Amino acid sequence: SAAFSMSLLCTRMDPALREVAEMGAWQIISPGTTPVTGQVVVVHDLHEVQLDVYPPNTIMVSNKVGGDEEVPEGVAVLITPNAPDVLSHVSVRARNCSVLFATCYDADLLDQWRGLNGQYITAKLSTGGDVSFQEAAAGSASGAVKQAAGAARTKGAVAMKKPKWCGEYAVGMDAFAPGVVGAKSKNLANLRGKLPDWIGLPPSMAVPFSTFEEVLNIPANKAVREELEKAYAAVDSDLEGQLNRCMELVMALGAPPQLQAALKAEAAASGVPWAEGDAHWEPAFAALKSVWASQYNERAFLSLRKAGLPHAQLCMAVLVQRVVPADYAFVIHTENPSTGAKDEIYIEMVRGLGETLVGNYPGRALSAVVKKSALGSPEVLSFPSKSVGLFVDETLIFRSDSNGEDLEGYAGAGLYDSVPMHH
Repeated sequence: SAAFSMSLLCTRMDPALREVAEMGAWQIISPGTTPVTGQVVVVHDLHEVQLDVYPPNTIMVSNKVGGDEEVPEGVAVLITPNAPDVLSHVSVRARNCSVLFATCYDADLLDQWRGLNGQYITAKLSTGGDVSFQEAAAGSASGAVKQAAGAARTKGAVAMKKPKWCGEYAVGMDAFAPGVVGAKSKNLANLRGKLPDWIGLPPSMAVPFSTFEEVLNIPANKAVREELEKAYAAVDSDLEGQLNRCMELVMALGAPPQLQAALKAEAAASGVPWAEGDAHWEPAFAALKSVWASQYNERAFLSLRKAGLPHAQLCMAVLVQRVVPADYAFVIHTENPSTGAKDEIYIEMVRGLGETLVGNYPGRALSAVVKKSALGSPEVLSFPSKSVGLFVDETLIFRSDSNGEDLEGYAGAGLYDSVPMHH
């Protein structure tokens, strides 16, 4: 379409527009801790090396960063021509690990950094937001050490424990408590009574932790359970194939009658729109199973392994609420996550639903920063470059709410799926 052609043109014009706007060649996604002295390593795609182990203080230049990757162990500086969202998985991981993560929009300058491959330099972030370097004495560390995809690393900093089932197939906001639901649901419930009249709080209910395991264990699902256990046990021998098999098996689950009845009753009690008959239940159960199945996606599985978190302790609650057919969606940070500035508000906006912003979709959101003392004068930081917008009619959305999200020191949000009942 014409809009797609225009987006490509804007992408090519981005460096020139930034120069005219005096925005500089750099966009800092995570400030990290500098100066850093280490060896420069140039890679083609961060996804290909995300599980490699590098010497401490490695300075990496990656020609491609999609947003859903891990920061490789040992990397202290990550430079790329791509501009993933501040809320992307790799961006949050960089901030968690105090990694300097920066986008370079100047092709000539980026070539200079690529030309340093194998050399030792000191990289530094200036107060003006530029990343500079100078030559340094060679160190003793060398190239990356390969690590098997299934090998766990013991971090010890984060813990995750599987909650027991609360005994209910569906609960309302009054029961959104620790051990019953995850942080998404609990934070939503905590907003009650705190919002101004012009901000609506959507009616919500949740399928609690360990309901998936209860459904899996009913006699009617015995064959599926046995096949799932077999596929899960073989994951280390065929990671992608067996995880895909696990997701397929979850989608083959049958529902106990109590689950459908509990969701219908709780929807009525909580004010969640819920229609009678199979025409409503079948897409609703399919969406619920899709969220459950997403705990077996490869990116999440490897991320947990890398953090030393046992995947077997992962547990998925599901938040169910009305989804607004949005024209635009945005996230507002009340502190600047890129710099830590408490006197600034950071904004990211996308077309359609916010899943393209929080779900690691390729491209960049429209982003801006504004001083709290001058809200009428925002400064644009990046132009939108996402090629996907998600649009739905008014329906329900089933949102992942696992115990592996929002852990202190671990960026687990965005690893699992949230699925509208009608696409």
